[in-house]
Amino acid sequence: MEVPHLDGWYRKYRKEGLIVIGLSTVSPKEQRDAAKRFGLTYPLFLWEHDKLPKPLKVITGYPTTLLIDRNGKIREVVFGILFGEQKEAFEQKIVSVLKEKPKGNQRTSPAKKRG
Repeated sequence: MEVPHLDGWYRKYRKEGLIVIGLSTVSPKEQRDAAKRFGLTYPLFLWEHDKLPKPLKVITGYPTTLLIDRNGKIREVVFGILFGEQKEAFEQKIVSVLKEKPKGNQRTSPAKKRG
C-alpha cells in the first residue's frame, strides 16, 4: 500500500517543498473516510482520467507514483507498489529533486509582500 510512506514523505519533506496529491477513483466520502482511517495529511482528489492535464495522461492504472520537479517536469514514474530498495531509491530521488532550484521566473511559493 502506497499510503503510509507517501504520507511519511509528505510530513518529512513538505517544508522543503514536497507536495503529495492523492488521486483516487473512489467517492469523496470514501476518500475522507480513508484519510481519517489512515491519518493522511495530504490532499485527495477524485481521479477522472479524461480531465487530467495532458502530462498526467501517463497514469493508466494504480498505484502510479510520479515525481514532478519544481519546473513541472515529470522526473520519475513508477507503476505499481513501491517497496524495498525501489522505495528507498525513490526517496533519494525526492531528496535530490528538492535540492534543485527552479529555473527561470518560476516560484515555489507566493511572493512575500514588503511592508
